[in-house]
Amino acid sequence: MLYGGDYNPEQWPRDVWEHDMRLLREASINEVTLNVFSWAALQPDEHTYDFSRLDDIVELVSSHGMNIIMATSTGALPAWMSLDHPDVERVDFDGRKHRHGARQNACPNSLTYRTYAAALASRLAERYGSLDNLVAWHVSNEYEGICYCQNCAKAYRQWLAERYGNIDRLNEVWGTDFWGHTYRSFEQVFPPDRAGDGSYDDPCAVLPASSLDYARFFDDSIVGAYNVEKDAIRRFDAATPITTNFMGNFYQYDYQRWAKDIDIAAWDCYPRIGSPASDVAFWHDLIRCLKQRPFLLMEQTPSRMNWMPYNALKRPGQMRQQSWQAIAHGADSVQFFQMRRSRYGCEKFHGAVIDADGTDRTRTFREVTELGRELARVGELIEGSMPKPRVAMIFDWSSWRGLRNAVGPSRDLDYLSESKAMYAELYRRNVPVDVVGVDSDLSRYDVVLAPALYIISNADAARLNDYVHQGGRLVLTVMSALSDEHDALHQGFIPAPFHDIAGVWAMETDALASGHTVPLRFPDDAAEAAYTSTPNTAGRVLCDVLVPEEGTQTLAIYGEGEYYAGTSAITRRRTGEGSCYYVGTFLNSEAMGVFMETVLDDAGIHSTPSPQGVSINTRYTATDEVLTFIINDTDKTTDVRIPHDGVDLLADATQHARLRAGDHVTLPPYGVILLNSALSNPKD
Repeated sequence: MLYGGDYNPEQWPRDVWEHDMRLLREASINEVTLNVFSWAALQPDEHTYDFSRLDDIVELVSSHGMNIIMATSTGALPAWMSLDHPDVERVDFDGRKHRHGARQNACPNSLTYRTYAAALASRLAERYGSLDNLVAWHVSNEYEGICYCQNCAKAYRQWLAERYGNIDRLNEVWGTDFWGHTYRSFEQVFPPDRAGDGSYDDPCAVLPASSLDYARFFDDSIVGAYNVEKDAIRRFDAATPITTNFMGNFYQYDYQRWAKDIDIAAWDCYPRIGSPASDVAFWHDLIRCLKQRPFLLMEQTPSRMNWMPYNALKRPGQMRQQSWQAIAHGADSVQFFQMRRSRYGCEKFHGAVIDADGTDRTRTFREVTELGRELARVGELIEGSMPKPRVAMIFDWSSWRGLRNAVGPSRDLDYLSESKAMYAELYRRNVPVDVVGVDSDLSRYDVVLAPALYIISNADAARLNDYVHQGGRLVLTVMSALSDEHDALHQGFIPAPFHDIAGVWAMETDALASGHTVPLRFPDDAAEAAYTSTPNTAGRVLCDVLVPEEGTQTLAIYGEGEYYAGTSAITRRRTGEGSCYYVGTFLNSEAMGVFMETVLDDAGIHSTPSPQGVSINTRYTATDEVLTFIINDTDKTTDVRIPHDGVDLLADATQHARLRAGDHVTLPPYGVILLNSALSNPKD
């Protein structure tokens, strides 16, 4: 299993390199990522390349038996390129032209940028592509940002012409009659920046369809720039995997759109202080599902970040816990930014495996070393194994963007937050989840959750309707299926594309004041027709006023306080072999627990009980070995009940590691058990 991360040797004298290599090997580091930000050094001017320093560090790393992930170094422009070729520079939403400095500052639609980036990637691949210890190519670094320059405007018009064929079709689907926006040619269309259609209320646009299409166009632009480098590498290296490092909570680029162009998914995990463990797990599951294969944890900090309001250290054991959490959800690597602490620049207060003292005496170094030894023992067994969820959650970038662009119905409406809230209940129950795109194959899942699936095409709606008719259980919520792929409202009884399977009409939608909730009442099992106020169950943010059809079951009603008290809040309609649930409000955690219990029971999916803050996840090997990860996500000691027989692979070899179902084990703060059920009855 790859264990390592970013090393930036340009910041230290060469005699430090050898010292660092010895320390890294002491810590069981077996991989380094090189050349992430070296374009200006590799190509000092338009016609000159200098690989001498990179050659030296590659030779040194290789001599110490470590693998290499080679970056293409194209994430930051050299000064000469920006000055000599201004067309490479980005223009931001407010119309300001950028120059060299910072990073991710190039326009992906600049032919100049693409030409130079491809040339550098090609030379790197020709020089290093045959290395025996090269395990992956890392194109650019943490792509981010949007450009609104003339390059992009021209490319956008071409993209629109190819998408719609003629300007009349664009006017039709964008609804340009609104506020007199009708266009007579594609030349009249500009990117939706501050000076034009984006000026109404940042980030909202007067024509939301234009913002949605510009985001899709820019997806294609940035992936196109990535593929220019990928194709250049492939001319000299036909086999080594090529990827780039994604980031979480990042609506600007649709990673599901990008999935077919990467060979292996990778992401950089930097949870904020106090982030729920379920939020981090959500992104692990989403990244894993991009390729439906194990992913690379490309970056995390071994100790602290430096870009938060305050930079608290990870507590003893917390880095290990977060690393094993990533592995439990499908990571086949643990990598850090960075290997040695920066001497200068804006990241010199960011954590590192080797700190400024340059010794092996820090707590961080000891913890990295201990984790490295664990991974060296068990990593090979874990690699390639996968979870087997029966539940999928649809996460859709168009819906995320569309709701961000929407003017109304509530500023408290947050697509990502509502997705995470539903996911958190499954995480609490230790029910595994695949986080997938709306166009994924859903036939393998017993339950599909679609919170606030605001945008859906008729074709995708038809697939979900078929899923229900064929026996699936679909969960829709308020704000589901309101608009088509152009962000134009579907016409008919909401949710119009699912009206037949949902058997309910959301006649009105009420927006609640911030912090205000509406109580919910669920059926009382002791009195079938009665609804009782389950403690603290409530709806938040929005409340649909629902009109159920005959044959649609009401699972919860609104409590007192609003004019729609006593009417349906959650419904279920059995259609064909399956069911469609409609949740007319966003549920608080107590209501989510009651509702999800119903859905999972209906599907025959059992929760695995564990104390609060303890997660249990399973990966299955190709030889059907069951690897169960029991992780204390908290800083408190807790007692956990072992779910099945097995051997704890992480226990000290001198201890009795064999555990039985029902055994009670004390987990220390951030403690981890890795249970292998195939070894539950080993021969003496």
